[in-house]
Amino acid sequence: MRGVSAASLAQVLDAVSGAAADGAEGVAVGEDVFAVVGALDANPVLRRVLSDPASEGEAKAGLVRSLFGEKIGSGALEIVSIAAQGRWGSARDVADALEQAGVQAVLSRAERDGQLDVVADTLLEFSRVVVADPDLRQALGDRATSVEGRKVLVSRLLDGKADDVTLALARQAVAGRNHGFEQTLAGFSEDAIVLAGRLQALVTAAYALDADEKQRLAGALARKYGREVYVDVTVDPAVIGGLSVEIAGERIDSTVSTKLADARRGLVG
Repeated sequence: MRGVSAASLAQVLDAVSGAAADGAEGVAVGEDVFAVVGALDANPVLRRVLSDPASEGEAKAGLVRSLFGEKIGSGALEIVSIAAQGRWGSARDVADALEQAGVQAVLSRAERDGQLDVVADTLLEFSRVVVADPDLRQALGDRATSVEGRKVLVSRLLDGKADDVTLALARQAVAGRNHGFEQTLAGFSEDAIVLAGRLQALVTAAYALDADEKQRLAGALARKYGREVYVDVTVDPAVIGGLSVEIAGERIDSTVSTKLADARRGLVG
């Protein structure tokens, strides 16, 4: 977001910590905020009213309290009220900002419990499972099926396999508000990594790295970039050997496949 929307977004996100009781109520607050996001997505008139710069902020906050005050908790209501009083460049920015606030609220629980890496790992692994199963991918991305129905499917798939934080984010991802389901999961995972103060390294290797190999790679990258690094490994046998690493806008490619391609180009040239 840019301009007035960026300033309003910052105010909304600043309200999350207090509203979520520093993480203790994070999941409940986040899910309530997600419910409001769903209501805004379904009601373009309400989105336009809340983003109308000609309307007084307090009047819009009063409207929000009258519409949602009996349906969501006080923490979520405070966040939504602050969003209603903000200035937004477009009607959609209100809902986008609230979704970000909901994600931050949910993740505050994992941050409090020291589980941000676990959440990131589980979301990324679930994303890979979905990508590898065309039928499941279709079912979770089918907009002819209600969002609530797809949320129920996610709950069944993750029952006993994920904590409340991961489940809340995975259920929200089925809305696919700006991207597909698996891309949204990956984005929420990245939010967890950023909240943990880490850089994300997207690594492609010919085989799955074990825990020791990942730790050594993370350590080497941390020394190079001056921050702790979260290593996300994708297995692609086509690279043959070596690693490709994307981090901080840079790509480090030492794969055998790339070296062979370079050699072939050199022979041709």
